[in-house]
Amino acid sequence: MKTLLLAFTLISPFLFELHAQDFKKEMAAIRTSYSHTPDRSIEGTGIKLGIDQWGIMSPIFFHKTEKWALGAGFRYELSKLDISNRSLLNESSLNSIDLPIFAALDQSENLQWIFLFNPSLSGDFDHVSGDAMKYMTMVGGRYKVSETFQWIFGAFYSTGFNDNTFLPGIGFSWEPTENSDFLFAGPFLRYRYSITDSIDFIIDGKYSSNDWNTYHSGVEKDLSLSGYQVTTSLQWNFSEKQAVYGGIGFEVAREIEIKNDVGGVLYEKDIKSAPLFEIGYRFRF
Repeated sequence: MKTLLLAFTLISPFLFELHAQDFKKEMAAIRTSYSHTPDRSIEGTGIKLGIDQWGIMSPIFFHKTEKWALGAGFRYELSKLDISNRSLLNESSLNSIDLPIFAALDQSENLQWIFLFNPSLSGDFDHVSGDAMKYMTMVGGRYKVSETFQWIFGAFYSTGFNDNTFLPGIGFSWEPTENSDFLFAGPFLRYRYSITDSIDFIIDGKYSSNDWNTYHSGVEKDLSLSGYQVTTSLQWNFSEKQAVYGGIGFEVAREIEIKNDVGGVLYEKDIKSAPLFEIGYRFRF
């Protein structure tokens, strides 16, 4: 069950991008973000854990024709862990690098296809092993039923969870009014309401998961943090190409898991729910 939730974590944002009215513009954009989750206790222990994350994503290559769009990007995320007891995990800075490669095809006025291949490397980078590397592949489509309703569907394959994972996904997007839209894709929910032409009110619900390979004093471990996040945010589209946003919410069903280098579970505990704060910026080319 946990593997399915982690897979949904990755496929849900993909399904959301399929919902975007202009996927090609969304891919040709620079994005930066920062989020903060304050210290909260690990259940049954006196250990507290907090996390700050900075991220940036940028296109490296982008080419667009009438029907096709091809591109590649770069994403980097720095995670700063605040652990009150270093005997559990002697790590403070963890890194993730993604190199997504994608193609989009407008087969017809109502049908669009998306293809994505994403190799990644996650860990403390003190010692890089094969366990820090993984890749995922996604294929999906968006079918427009009417001006206000679309089906979105896809399939996901990943090597990142000890066992290879294949998972299909399906969802829909609906625009009940001219200024609002709603997306459902598994555990991923999003409602947007345009207060004005430049300000959007957004409610998001999604699974969040981070996995890193760590190395300290000759011992290799895999760390996983997961939970479900619900946030409300305001996005200000202050120009045709630029937008900023800020949000507040909470994270529930949180869990920490540590495994050894052969996949054996060393530590698995729930973490108390915590508030969540995030800000971000986007620039479209």
